[in-house]
Amino acid sequence: MTLMPRQEHPMNEMRLIVDPPARGSWNMAVDEAILRNAEETGTPTLRFYEWNEPTLSLGYFQKYEDRWQHQASQDCNCVRRASGGGAIMHDLELTYSFVATVHDSRSDQFTRWFDIFHETLIDVLASWSISAHLSGNPQPGAPTDPFLCFQRRHEVDVVVDGFKICGSAQRRHQKAILQHGSVLLHQSQAAPELPGLSELTRRNISPGKLTNAWSDAIKNKFQRSCVYKPLTSEELVAAHSIEEGKFACEAWTHKR
Repeated sequence: MTLMPRQEHPMNEMRLIVDPPARGSWNMAVDEAILRNAEETGTPTLRFYEWNEPTLSLGYFQKYEDRWQHQASQDCNCVRRASGGGAIMHDLELTYSFVATVHDSRSDQFTRWFDIFHETLIDVLASWSISAHLSGNPQPGAPTDPFLCFQRRHEVDVVVDGFKICGSAQRRHQKAILQHGSVLLHQSQAAPELPGLSELTRRNISPGKLTNAWSDAIKNKFQRSCVYKPLTSEELVAAHSIEEGKFACEAWTHKR
């Protein structure tokens, strides 16, 4: 099954980037730089990264002032994502992003990407004897928009023992789509109400171990080979410009 438009690249490659922990504004800027340069790059990009300090990311449509209602994260740095959804407390987790060019970014067929990434994660966890499943339709009358993303439920979220451990969001840009999401590996002191896989399963899964297993499952699902390639010089220049002019700016973070 063809899951995305194929590009004329050797062996239907997928570029794999595994980045060290970095500041929130840089993480968001790199994702956007890859998105903006997707047509020039021509190759789908799968990126895994971490955060060098506890950082609260607001969904694009959330009000900045609402962050003060979450007491545990009030001392943490805050960034605003370009994607929607609820606030995420990025700390002891693994974050992924995926960017690919498409013929029509408005097409609903690419919501299937949520299933692809979440179902492959479920399969990886199952290989480690961890039972996870998709959330399914939320219970009638359940709140739909708590401040924290991991207290919200969407039918394709990944759940372990009733707790959400992975969710994703998309940003569409002309002829390319960015999807990114987070997997809670451990409970954060800045979000003590959210247990991670460690607390739920008594299993200590490192970001590196999950990256290796999940990237293999994803490349097999997309029927592509994974090749480690860094950001291009154009993407690096764009990322620095985007960080300085957008994600590191109070005007962007406080825009709502």
